[in-house]
Amino acid sequence: LRINFGHFDYYAGGDISGNNADGAPDFNSIEAQIAPVVGPVDVATLNHHGNRDSQSTYFVRAVRPKVWIGQTWSSDHPGDDVLRRITSKSLYPGDRLLLATDMLEANEMVIGERIERSYASLHGHVVVRVANGGDTYSIFILNDNNSNREIINKFGPFESR
Repeated sequence: LRINFGHFDYYAGGDISGNNADGAPDFNSIEAQIAPVVGPVDVATLNHHGNRDSQSTYFVRAVRPKVWIGQTWSSDHPGDDVLRRITSKSLYPGDRLLLATDMLEANEMVIGERIERSYASLHGHVVVRVANGGDTYSIFILNDNNSNREIINKFGPFESR
């Protein structure tokens, strides 16, 4: 799914994958087939929750978002190799904002300090709000520990591509 609104572009790929069992890009995968069609976006959710079979180098180079959102719920979300790819400046330049919906302590322990260095938010509902016309967007993190859903963090505004 790619949503375009003015200059703003958003991508969500669901549970698709892009790497084979050995971790190399699978050019017969759905990621490889859609990457050139999707192209660069402002915000992208991690395919397959950031599981190790997703975010191939080919796919990351093609979509190169400023913001990566991971719908995390398992200790392998994101996979260590996935985190390396989505933060790699050799795949595409520029700063990135990484956000997780519910990073597990087990994942933080296994990957270690790179989680803390890489992620701006580890828990909460992620809301993307695009300004009228799509020229700018902001990201809000809402507290998901109660029904009040108060804003606990805000990022942006960012200029759209």
